Order: sequence, then structure tokens, then C-alpha cells
Amino acid sequence: MKNNIKLTIWTLNHLWVIFFSYLLSIFFVLLPIHGAFGFSMDDDGTYLSNALMHIGSGAVLALATGLLQYLSLKRYFKVSFKWVWALLTGFVFAEIFAGVVLWKLEIYRGLINVFNTSNHIPEALIFAFAGLITGILQFRLLKPHFKKHFYWIVSSTLGWGFLILSTSLGLFAFLLGAILYGFVTGLVLFTILELKPQNKNGD
Repeated sequence: MKNNIKLTIWTLNHLWVIFFSYLLSIFFVLLPIHGAFGFSMDDDGTYLSNALMHIGSGAVLALATGLLQYLSLKRYFKVSFKWVWALLTGFVFAEIFAGVVLWKLEIYRGLINVFNTSNHIPEALIFAFAGLITGILQFRLLKPHFKKHFYWIVSSTLGWGFLILSTSLGLFAFLLGAILYGFVTGLVLFTILELKPQNKNGD
């Protein structure tokens, strides 16, 4: 029962944090960067402007989510602030990598985001890649404390991928995606926290 309550709170907290940080990233980062390059909303921009827009947007989303998780996890174990940096690193690296690949393919990053295409798989893969990098970095922070920490990598990858993939049902399904991210990561995390802690040798 206690875990169900914890999971519900974790999921709902991620719902509002992800939703509002994503909106803020659009209006206060993505669009201003686009405008700083002298483009209007009707313009595609350049490969560089597209990359910087989405790096900045992803960083805002990662920072907000990372801070929420850091403050939440402090109740259960001595989590390092590197947890937040791991999320930032994951999203920034994934967007830089995506920017380079899309530049080589001559595709603007903005044309594959959820607002400009009906095929949401490419952006879902970018977010899943960010989740994979994040999960790999964060699981090392869980390793000294808990067993089965490897599953956090899976939940982080799937959770961020589901966030974007859910918008295939419509933009408002982004809320469903945020719930799915919170549920998937929370389910795995609280399962890990319930397991026997690692011993001093990390076995």
C-alpha cells in the first residue's frame, strides 16, 4: 500500500513538472533562440539554430525533471547531485548527436518534433537515446546502494521514449506520456529501493 502511494505521488509529480517545464522550454528557450537567429515561426531556420533550440529545450526539461527526482530521492538514500547532471548530460548529448546526424541527412530538427510531423518515432528515438545515456550515468549512482540497479537504464530509456511516442495519439496525449514516464520509472525505482541494499563490497 505504501509503495502504491509513493508511486502515485511520483507519477503525478512528474506529470506536472514535465508538462510545465516542456511548455516553458518552448516559449522561453526554443522560440526565443529561433527568433534570435532572425527567423519567424513560419521559417525552418538553419541546422545550427534547430540544434541549439532543441538542446536548450531539452536542457530545461532535463533540469526540471532532475531536480524533482533529486529532491524526491533524498528521502530514501544519499543521492548525489550528479543525478541532475546526468539528466542534463543525457539530453544535451542526445540532441547534439541528433543535430549532427540530421545535418548530414539534410533534415531540420524542428521538422521532426511533435508539432510538425505525424511520424513521432524519430523524435521518440532521440528522447529514448537521451534516456539511455541518462540511465547509464544514473545507474552508477544507484549501484553502491541497491541491487538490480541495471533496470533503471531500461526504465529511463522506455520512459522518455514513451513520453514522445504517446503524442502519436494527439498532442494532448503528451500528458499521457508524462504519466507513463512517471509510472514506468517509479515502478522500477521503488522496486529497486525495496530490494536488499548492496553490501560494502558492492556484491
